Amino acid sequence: MTEARRTHIQFGSRRQGKTEEGRKRLIIAIRAACKRQAIDDDMRKAIQEDLIGKASMSDMTIAELGRLLDHFNKGWKGPMGHRAHIGKIKALWWSLYWLGAIEEPGDRAISAFVERQAHVSALKFLDHRKAASVIEALKSWLERVGVQWPAQEQTVRIVQATPDYTDLHAERHAVLTAIGDALRAGGALHGHHVYYLQTALGLVANHHMWSTAELDTAIRLLGRKLRRLKGKEVRD
Repeated sequence: MTEARRTHIQFGSRRQGKTEEGRKRLIIAIRAACKRQAIDDDMRKAIQEDLIGKASMSDMTIAELGRLLDHFNKGWKGPMGHRAHIGKIKALWWSLYWLGAIEEPGDRAISAFVERQAHVSALKFLDHRKAASVIEALKSWLERVGVQWPAQEQTVRIVQATPDYTDLHAERHAVLTAIGDALRAGGALHGHHVYYLQTALGLVANHHMWSTAELDTAIRLLGRKLRRLKGKEVRD
């Protein structure tokens, strides 16, 4: 190998090393920006798919990562991100409904709550930064009516065995457990809710492998039972 060729390879290796280090720094910064704005991994992937066209940051160029970071730092307001945080707020609100804590699950009631919490006239005008405080308020309310949110270490242990498991799965399981506990306490459910749902909905034995759609169906099924137990109207 010639000296010129050896020098070219060494220079290329150093440049590649710097590129990879830059990518790592950008990815760390993106995750930190998402954490500040209460954007979980599923939300982030939806936003970056809409903005960059790639669901994985490992597939992005330096320029694409920089573009993604810029959007997260100034507060993403694009359509997919907008739907993501609004969807989370609606899911939490419906969880309160299925637990019997509220009587009106519709958008008008949610918007009224958002206006009180974030001083925004309607849910559709809520951005990610203000959404974080609304989400935390709803999660605190759910805690007061029996939901025990999982510790991060617990979720990490489950992910090691079930890689597709996310915080969105963990949150739904927490709500489902609270509803199941309330049904057992009221004598409307015998045995663990997981076994009941496996039979009623034909779900796989490992409940950590249930999809978010399956978990939503399970929450609605048990939520209806709980509202009827409490003598409350059931609406879908």
